[in-house]
Amino acid sequence: PALGLRTHMSQHCCSSRGPPLSLRESRRRGDATITMAETMLETPCLGAAQTSTWCWNGYDIRFSQTQPTSSSSKPAVVMIHGFGSSCDTWRNQYDALAEAGHPVYGIDLLGLGGSEKAVDADYSITLWKNQIFDFIQQVVKSEDVILFGNSIGSLVSVNCAADAEKKDIISGLVLMNCAAGMNSKFVLYDKRTSPVGKAISAVVFGILEVVLNTKPIAQYFFNNLRGAGNIESVLQNVYVNKAAVDADLVQSICKPAEDPAALDVFVKIVIGDPGVTPDTIMDQVTAPMLLVWGDQDIVTPLKVGYGPYFTEELVETRPNTELVVVNGGHCPHDDCPADVNAGVLEWLARLPVLDSQPVQAAKLE
Repeated sequence: PALGLRTHMSQHCCSSRGPPLSLRESRRRGDATITMAETMLETPCLGAAQTSTWCWNGYDIRFSQTQPTSSSSKPAVVMIHGFGSSCDTWRNQYDALAEAGHPVYGIDLLGLGGSEKAVDADYSITLWKNQIFDFIQQVVKSEDVILFGNSIGSLVSVNCAADAEKKDIISGLVLMNCAAGMNSKFVLYDKRTSPVGKAISAVVFGILEVVLNTKPIAQYFFNNLRGAGNIESVLQNVYVNKAAVDADLVQSICKPAEDPAALDVFVKIVIGDPGVTPDTIMDQVTAPMLLVWGDQDIVTPLKVGYGPYFTEELVETRPNTELVVVNGGHCPHDDCPADVNAGVLEWLARLPVLDSQPVQAAKLE
């Protein structure tokens, strides 16, 4: 696709969409008309020096960056958020990593954050993996990249690092509370859920799919879910540091949900193909890996589900795999940034040595 970039002050859309639009003009996406000024696409990312828009396959993608103050040969860092989130949650990492000499980028996945809510896209981990590789090639323009991920963003990172044709540009992974699927439907296919659990889950997901495909019912629940009060309450349960749940964070989640196409995208992601679980492709990942886990996470718990796979099995079995456990929840990088940044920066300082030691990881059952 043609490369199109603009800073947050610019006012045009992807070149394939026609003439430039002012921020007060509107455009159509399917049946929904939206006003550009009401979206997050042009909203500066929290903590980043610059926010821009990249045209990817005809879609507007929001990304942010902070560059080192002096020239550096250190790897670029690309940070990938989780479900319902955005590059704003990395607000405490931009400066810390740039001050250490790394060019730092955050990106909003298609359909999430400030990026376009494309109702015609087939959402999947593979789609987002392709988005990340194109972003690295067209925007970052580096063949030495460290991927940071949180939740689904971690799973996207693992899939990038397992890609046989392109993974050589990934020199390291920092995975924070990694998810096992794009949605929870992975339990229907994984090796770690009991037959009884799979049977119960099949019924639950079947009902959920019927409900979400009934537009009036889905709209009612989504309208309640996306309210600022409800989002703040959910975040208070997900974060250990309640002070981190401030107005900026709440608005960074509320604002994308106001897009008229947000519900359709939400449904597609929640009932779509969850993708392969990380344990089935981990033997293809050769990059050094740092796992960061919040010990109070209730979404991907440390001792339940895939938590032990990452924090025990991988650490004990896979070479060049380290673990940092912090007192935090599902978004440890924003929940307890001082501890996370300290552990990450110490690991990054040793990465050139780790990267020189090839990983030959056995496939874990």
